[in-house]
Amino acid sequence: MRSFVLLLVLALLVYSSSSLSRQLAIVIDDLGYSLINGKRSIDLPGDVTVAILPFAPNSVELAEYATRKNKEVIIHLPMQAKGKTIQKTESQTLNVSMSAIQYTTILDASLSRFAQAKGVSNHMGSLLTEKESPMKQVLTATGNRGLYFLDSKTTNQSIAKKVANKARVPYVARDFFLDNVKSERSMKTIMTSALTLSRKTGGSVIIGHPYRETLAFLERELRNLPTDIDLVFVSELTAIDQAAAGLP
Repeated sequence: MRSFVLLLVLALLVYSSSSLSRQLAIVIDDLGYSLINGKRSIDLPGDVTVAILPFAPNSVELAEYATRKNKEVIIHLPMQAKGKTIQKTESQTLNVSMSAIQYTTILDASLSRFAQAKGVSNHMGSLLTEKESPMKQVLTATGNRGLYFLDSKTTNQSIAKKVANKARVPYVARDFFLDNVKSERSMKTIMTSALTLSRKTGGSVIIGHPYRETLAFLERELRNLPTDIDLVFVSELTAIDQAAAGLP
């Protein structure tokens, strides 16, 4: 009888462990220019988060489309990068030399652009996310609007986590960029690594972009996720980081 009970307990433990949900968040960055690729990104299956540049030509239309499709919208806030970049520099990019009044003006305009937004992420920002005073202004404005902050981690020296925790702003960081190399093999390797991390820690965040190769890959992969993985909006993952930081 005792051995039967022991086997039953072990079976329940195995079942509980195997049925435990692990979370994966997929974010598509840089939306706001192409309507075709923007809508295709929003139409990806499941709870995909879309990061929309606040003042791109089609940003408002895409934010409204995302809302109709029940997707989570975040504001992809342009920030100063280190040195020269091949990426387009947005006209309302925050930089480290701006005055407090300039920060307030840009942040107010950007963060109120989409009423449906749940969070903010940095577009570029490898320089600005290393600077405490600018990030304090960004995260204070973010927190005042009840938004979370997704750190795109464009630099390993980002202090966004430290500043966010001090300001008690919900925070989560990108774990992987999906499409730095836009090949099927590379993206499959990244996806496998993200699933492994989700199983180990409870959650992971992948950022991709509205490239044709990326969207074709995700259209296939997201329909065939392993049964133990839950595709979730980024807002679902902020609780993991807050718990680790000892925040409510």
